[in-house]
Amino acid sequence: MVRAARLVAIAVALVSAHSLARFAIAAVRYLQSPYGRDYGEGCVLAMVQLLHARGTYFTALEDYPFIHGNYPPVFIVLVWPFFAFFGPSLLAPRLLSLAATAALLVVLYDLVRRASAESRSFAAAFAAMALAPWFVQTWAPMGRVDMLACLFSIAGLWVVVRGADVRWAFPLFWLGFFTKQNALIAPAALLIHVWMDGRPRRFARVAVGFAVPLAALFGGLALATGGESYRHLVPYTAAAEYEWGRMVESYVEFAGVAWPLLATIAVAAWRRPACFASGAGRLLFAYWGLNVLGLATIAKAGAAQNYFIEPWLATLAAAGVALSGLTRGTPGAPATRAAVLLVAAAIGHYSGGAALRRLPPPIRHPERAQDFRDLWDAVRATDGPILSENLTVLVVNRKRVLAEPFGMLLLSRAGLFRPDRIVRDCEAGRFSLIVSEHRLELLPGFEGCLETRYEAWKDLATYRLFRPVSNATASPPR
Repeated sequence: MVRAARLVAIAVALVSAHSLARFAIAAVRYLQSPYGRDYGEGCVLAMVQLLHARGTYFTALEDYPFIHGNYPPVFIVLVWPFFAFFGPSLLAPRLLSLAATAALLVVLYDLVRRASAESRSFAAAFAAMALAPWFVQTWAPMGRVDMLACLFSIAGLWVVVRGADVRWAFPLFWLGFFTKQNALIAPAALLIHVWMDGRPRRFARVAVGFAVPLAALFGGLALATGGESYRHLVPYTAAAEYEWGRMVESYVEFAGVAWPLLATIAVAAWRRPACFASGAGRLLFAYWGLNVLGLATIAKAGAAQNYFIEPWLATLAAAGVALSGLTRGTPGAPATRAAVLLVAAAIGHYSGGAALRRLPPPIRHPERAQDFRDLWDAVRATDGPILSENLTVLVVNRKRVLAEPFGMLLLSRAGLFRPDRIVRDCEAGRFSLIVSEHRLELLPGFEGCLETRYEAWKDLATYRLFRPVSNATASPPR
């Protein structure tokens, strides 16, 4: 039995090593590539560009640039010094996301070790599993806010599990909120945990201690931006459409990756409910349950598999407590734990298919990405205003972002924005170059303008480049 447990543990280590190696290769590829087609990365760079130019990226959307500031300022502000001193690039936001991922692994390791009261190798297996799924390997190296927001949420829970006063977690939760405004699941889990102690006065103090300063900070940001930060982060962000059928598909997809861990949690809740009845177990169970419910927000237009990341981390933390509770004191516990970890790690890492794990060509082989090289060259060589669905190519080539097409499309459908100015300038042939994927042509009136005033010039990757039919153009957008 002992020998079998050791062999299975070696297999767990090998799967974890393979996962780590693949992630390291992906991280290096992302850092080496100057190209990007992810829309979220472009939005981050556009907000940094606007912050650098105006001191805020929450604007009134009455004139150019029409950019929806859909993220709070922490990640944007952290990227800005690199933008200001070294110039625009994807390197800084990608490095920041990877640094947050590395810190997250350390925090998750100690969180699982303390919450489960198990060995370092046990906790390390769960921490390594954080990198296993294709959606973590795909999204963590990108210059996006997700990993930093998750770090603040998990770190706040870790502070509480370490035995500190719950108030020490609040600054981390506030930072999480001001990184991504829906990062409220961890503090909500903590409030549920405190409420279940049955001490109403303490719950009221904790709730007020968290919510009042957060409201004051958010109010201060809104006051400093003339109310625009509130409009961008709340009603503008809430204006997204929802695809409820996609929500069901996403739950099935997540379960396909996490089912061994989900089964472990379910069996523990049934057979050993005491492991979730109090202390760290109860806190992490609440965090996991809220994340499972919160996954429904993946139905929002523009949401993608990055919405799987926090539920996956919450599932790991709760499963660590569950596996410990189920096997503690039982015959053959090491072998059972190793077997569960092997199945969970293997399913987590190898499910999803090779196509989902394959890096985009401009990341995997930037030296061969001729389409992206041509796109970068075309934008760099263009004088005058450019309207582009790839925002990254504008920012890194020091071109001004005039509009964020997807955000404006959603706001126009919700009646919160009228694209008349953009359409008028298109009809007047004022854009020297238009880089369209599919969103621009959905703006009311824009497709007709492209057909009459512009000609398709090149097809590069997923983009079509347009230039005015006549070289004579009116004055450019200001």
